[in-house]
Amino acid sequence: MRAMVLRGKALAIEDVEVPKPGPMQVLAKVLACGICGSDLHAAKYMDDMITASRLSGSVAWDSRAETAAMVMGHEFVAEVVEAGPGAESWTPGTRVTSVPVLIDPSSPNGMTAIGYSTVYPGAYGQYVLMSGPMLLRVPDGLADTTAATTEPCAVGLHAVRQAEMKPGEAAIVMGAGPIGLMTLIWLKKEGVAHVTVSDYAPTRRELAAKLGADLVVDPAKDDLAAVHLAATGAAAPAVFECVGVEGTLHQAMQLVERGGRVIVVGVCMKEDRIYPMVGINKQLTLKFVLGYTPVEYAEALAALGDRSVDTSPMVTRTVSLDELPAAFEALADPHDCKVVLVP
Repeated sequence: MRAMVLRGKALAIEDVEVPKPGPMQVLAKVLACGICGSDLHAAKYMDDMITASRLSGSVAWDSRAETAAMVMGHEFVAEVVEAGPGAESWTPGTRVTSVPVLIDPSSPNGMTAIGYSTVYPGAYGQYVLMSGPMLLRVPDGLADTTAATTEPCAVGLHAVRQAEMKPGEAAIVMGAGPIGLMTLIWLKKEGVAHVTVSDYAPTRRELAAKLGADLVVDPAKDDLAAVHLAATGAAAPAVFECVGVEGTLHQAMQLVERGGRVIVVGVCMKEDRIYPMVGINKQLTLKFVLGYTPVEYAEALAALGDRSVDTSPMVTRTVSLDELPAAFEALADPHDCKVVLVP
């Protein structure tokens, strides 16, 4: 099969072997796969990601990825082609998605992260292996490109749930990339009365307004804290840092009200600097969030299916496999929001 392969920091379209489904696995034909910010980071900062993984005691990252070939891609919707032993209930032709984890008896913990393995190809190719017990049927009528946003949609849901928002509270979302917008969508769905969204890119600010932001701010022109205060009468009790670059965590700590919460959703790939005294003086809570639970993933898919959540405006472009490497380069410019591969 054809797939986009990452070797070191080089991306290329190559022919790779079609994987065979083992026990409790299915082979599925990729219908759509979103480009994730984590994949953009991996193509640029693989060594830093492996180092951070080791420091945190995580086994999610394959340490061989620094030198060995890897097919990424974990925001996928696919069609079952063949079922391995124990997964025969999933018939060919069924549209599915799942938490991107593969049951893998050869792994020390019995699991492998789909899209971050040098052994099993992810969904930036024509076929992907999936775990039978984790499969979720994609609701009828839900477009492939929208179904492929289930994974980042679940990330936004998890961030909002971890913030434990209270009735009447307002929030600031720093960054209107895919994760910031997913966070906005769930804040509004959960009934948060006022959400201010900040981003430098005009196209992303327009998307934030379309998706329900009560106030959209260009931080290059306006003082985010001042305009939010003018709109709501108080500093924000919760700030979601969804940018992930050096300095934004410190800014979030300054923005949030005394005794407030900073929810760190953006992934900064470098060492960063904050002033702990700011957090101490304001008695802040910093909460770093990762991914989602399987229940939240299923809830996100259900919300997409019943149209109570609509992420389709975020899909600004689709690309073919041949166009995928160039799309990685183009996403350095925040003109696009969510770009989806359609193999």
